[in-house]
Amino acid sequence: MSTSIEASQPTAPTTGQSVQDWANALPQIYQTQMQYAPLQAQQQVELAQKYAGPLGQAMQAAQSGMYPKTTALQENLAGVATEGMSSQVPDWMQQAYRSNMSAQLGNNVNAPIGADYMSRGLLQQQQDWQRYYQNLGLSVTGRQPLTQAGTPQTSDYMSGFTPGSVMQSNNQNYGTQAGIYGNQLSYNSNANGQMMNMIGAGIGAAGTMGGSMFGLGGTFGQAIR
Repeated sequence: MSTSIEASQPTAPTTGQSVQDWANALPQIYQTQMQYAPLQAQQQVELAQKYAGPLGQAMQAAQSGMYPKTTALQENLAGVATEGMSSQVPDWMQQAYRSNMSAQLGNNVNAPIGADYMSRGLLQQQQDWQRYYQNLGLSVTGRQPLTQAGTPQTSDYMSGFTPGSVMQSNNQNYGTQAGIYGNQLSYNSNANGQMMNMIGAGIGAAGTMGGSMFGLGGTFGQAIR
């Protein structure tokens, strides 16, 4: 008699089988993503609407508490930049520009070309004035944690589900099954060997007992005689 555990030998997966497995599961994965991706996006939008404002206020309060002077300076500069971007060049700057240009143009200051040159210069002065405060505003806002619009993040099941990933999964499953199959074969071989050893030991023990009894019978016969 022998003890054995039945084990079926696993079959190694093929490329065609893995591609077919991928094609069979793809529609279900697609439908799952189409169902849950909008829900995930909506969840992020609702969370942002509920917590983005309080979170930003808490961060601003923490910054003001840790760096009160820096925060106040940034706010002041932001106010100056906002007012300056829509303001006009002061009169004293315009008068200083006209005086300098008149000295450079000389007798041509009243000529058409001189007047055109003067007006273009004044216009450029106004643009440079506003551009200065625009750059100041950009510099200040560059130091603030501005919120940027972004795309809600959702689970992209499709990107990771490829024929290669299915093939890798099938190969891993095959390796696991092959290891189990090898362990079962080894167990059956060891169990059969142990059984044969037990049978051999039993036969040997029976022979020894029989010899002992035979010798005992002879001794008993001699004692009777």
